[in-house]
Parts: sequence; C-alpha cells; structure tokens
Amino acid sequence: MKRCQVMSLFVCYIFGHEVYVLMIGKEENIIELRNIGKSYDKDVSVIDDFNLGVRKGEFVTFLGPSGCGKTTILRMIGGFEIPTSGQILLNGHDISKLPPNKRPINTVFQKYALFPYLNIYDNIAFGLKLKKLPAKDIREKVGRVLEIVDLEGFEKRRVTTLSGGQQQRVAIARAIVNEPEILLLDEPLGALDYKMRKEMQLELKQMHEQLGITFIYVTHDQEEALTMSDKIVVIAHGKIQHAGTPEEIYKKPKNPFVADFIGESNIFNGFMTGERRVTFCDAEFDCVDDYPVGTKVDAVIRPENVTLTEPSAGKIQGEVISSVFKGNFHEITVQSDNYEIVAQHQASLPKGQAAGIVLRPSVIHIMPYDMTKNHYEGIFDEELKIHLADGVLEPDLSRLYPNSFVSDNKLYSKEGREIKIAGVQMEISFESKDASLSDDPEEGLVQGKIVSIIYKGDHYSYTVRSKNDIDYYVNDEWLWNIGDFVSVVVPEGKIQYGGFD
Repeated sequence: MKRCQVMSLFVCYIFGHEVYVLMIGKEENIIELRNIGKSYDKDVSVIDDFNLGVRKGEFVTFLGPSGCGKTTILRMIGGFEIPTSGQILLNGHDISKLPPNKRPINTVFQKYALFPYLNIYDNIAFGLKLKKLPAKDIREKVGRVLEIVDLEGFEKRRVTTLSGGQQQRVAIARAIVNEPEILLLDEPLGALDYKMRKEMQLELKQMHEQLGITFIYVTHDQEEALTMSDKIVVIAHGKIQHAGTPEEIYKKPKNPFVADFIGESNIFNGFMTGERRVTFCDAEFDCVDDYPVGTKVDAVIRPENVTLTEPSAGKIQGEVISSVFKGNFHEITVQSDNYEIVAQHQASLPKGQAAGIVLRPSVIHIMPYDMTKNHYEGIFDEELKIHLADGVLEPDLSRLYPNSFVSDNKLYSKEGREIKIAGVQMEISFESKDASLSDDPEEGLVQGKIVSIIYKGDHYSYTVRSKNDIDYYVNDEWLWNIGDFVSVVVPEGKIQYGGFD
C-alpha cells in the first residue's frame, strides 16, 4: 500500500449538511539534501552538488565502492559532519548546522559502540536515562524494543557474552528506543559472517516494516542493497550515478558504472543502425530502446539473459574459453573474435567448444554514450603552447591556422602578418578510443591515478583522476589496476581543437 500524508481536515456545508473533507497530499520528503558539497581541503571535493529527497518511511540505501563518499553523506545527515555548502532539510527545516543531539536521528555504526560494562537493559536504556524519563516509562520502552529485536529475557546479560548478531540487535534497539524519525545505519552488518549477515538482512527489513520509520543505510554490498531497499542511491566519486528502485537500478542502469557495479554485466560499445536496432560485437540486434540512427551507445546484457545455442543458430558465434561452476549455474565465457561474452548456463561446456549466442530484444538495455567526456579548457602562452589545468600541450599550429608558419617563436600568416594568439582560450577534446595509458610519466598529456575500471568485451574503460581532481577517460586493451599512477597518451593528430579565432 502506498503511504500518503494527511494534509488537513476541512468542514464545509453543502445544502445545509455538514460535510467533512479529508485532503490527502502526495508523499513528502522527510529529508532533503540540496546542493550539498563537502571539502576537507580547499582544492579537494569529497561530495559535489549532491541532491536527494528521502520520503517518510522509506528504506533508502547508499551504495558504492569504498571511498565514494557514502559514509560522509550519512555523517552529515546525522550531524557528525557539517556540509561545506548546501542545505539539509528535515521536514522543510534547515538542520545543516544542528549538533547530533538536537536532531531526531539516531545512528547504528559498524562498530556497535556498546558499553561493555553495562548489561543489555542498561545499554538500551542509556539514552532514556540521560533524558531523565520516569523509570516506569523506561521499562516500558525497553521492553517493547526487546520484543522487536527478539531479545526478551536477555536483559541482565552483559553484551560481552553475546554473539555478533545479538550485539547488532542491541545496537539497533538502543537506537530505536529513542523513537527517532530517521535511523541511520552505517554498514552495520559488516562484522558478521555470511550466513548471519543474510539472516540479519531479512530481520532488518522486517524491523523497518514493523517500525515504519525512515531507514537510511550504507553498504558496498550490491546484493544487500537489492534485498533490503525501497530505493537505492548508487554513488561514485561523491556524486549520484543513479537513484531508483532495486529493479530499475538492476534492469535499466543509467550508465556503465552502475551497470558494472550492480551485479555482473556484459557491456559493449555499439551504435544504432535503425529503428530499435543496434549493432555491437559485429552483429546487429533488435532492441526495445530507440535512439537516432548513428548514435553511439553502450549495450548492457546481464549474463543470465545470454542464451547459448548451436553456432549456426546464434547471431554471434564463438568458442568457450572458460566454464566455472557457481552453485546454481555454470559461468561460461565465450570468445568471438576480440570480444568476450559471459553467460549463465545450467550445464558445463568444455573449453574449445563452438557456441552460438542468442539475445532477445527485451534483454538488451541501451545507454547513449557520454559524448561530454574528455572536453577540457586551456589557454595559449607566449611560447605558442596551450596550458591545461594538468599539463602543457604543444599543438600542431598548421592544423589550427592553415598556411601559417612559425619564426622566432612567433606565428605568422602566409602573407607575413603576425598572428597574436597569446591569451587565446582553447577547447581541446579527444575520444577515449584514441587515448592509451603508459607508466612513463614523461610520455603522456597528463598524469593521474586510475580510479575506475569497466570491462567492455574487447577493451577496458578507465577513469584516470589527476592531482587537480580532473577525470580523463581512456580505452585500453591492457589490464591495469585501481590506484596505478599512469600517463594519458593522446596522439596530437587525434586531439580536436575549438574556441580559437
């Protein structure tokens, strides 16, 4: 049932009869993050222009790799960090600078921070005693939450005698006994073993449904997020990549990062060749997404949607290069020319066996290729070089100014008139496929660390972040590692220029 908020109750009179009119409004956000930014150093932004609304009673999960900023956002909501810019609104009121104890928000941390010298009852009652509630009220509230977390009869036990799952329940009980409007959970299942973690996921979901309060949960575990959430917010590099229901996130990811991070994916570069027709892996397929002919796209197919068949029946033909048993299925990798396609299959297939691949239109998800990547600004200096934020470029001036020539470090037209370009602003761009990576710091246009890797069937798509926090995007057939310090090499002839007179 969809939750609604009652706005008001009006009394009016129609033909002398008293009529009560109940005005029901749309669901409203209990928390809104507006243009939130967070920087610990002047030049290093951790969170950048973060905007999100959370509705009352939702179970929202922040999902992303380590270091993406999800815990920082949670700490700002809880009051443990102050945003550098933007507003955090609770029921429409700005709480950005309120201390944690002034917010109707409680937090459960990965390290439960229980008091080892207190028993379960006193751990749970600690906050209520600080509020100086009557003993009778404290007993009633603690008793009620003990039932919710299924720890009745454990009141006198010390927390040091409890299992990890029981300690986690105590931490949740201590948080919810204060009846917060919002409960923040920062990877609370991280210390549990796999089986207990799975059990606690279901218990937490049941608690959320029973309590009806808003849960905001942080994890890097994709399966956990898909299992528990009403809404998932995928975060990378301090920005929202996609916010939606688990089904939307999984079946229709907004970009390659989301497709790669959530579950397993086959991702291929392609282009539209007709109305709802797309070409990738050197084959043309029907699809359900429609974009103009010629549009560059990324095609995403989940391994469970790849059908293996006889070679003659497949749009793609190749041979098996690996078969790995995964419990419920065998993960089969088929190589077709330079492309690798991963499928889930009920039976094992021997290495070297020929196979065909069939893809139904509904299993191919199309995302337009991001054409805004690798666009940067620079400015000419007196030595006819272009200064970028991260390096210096010596352009082929004959490409920019045909029939010109250089003499004594000055640029002249063919008639001998000097062309003054010092201070002229430039726009440079290049395609990811035209760049490559090198470990030689003197070779590249710019240098930085690899922060993201996505495999796209026949190459790897890398994001390289410079010391000035600028991202460069490179396709390379060779496998590098996250954190490698590399140079981005772009042949001068592949660079596009704009913005000059």
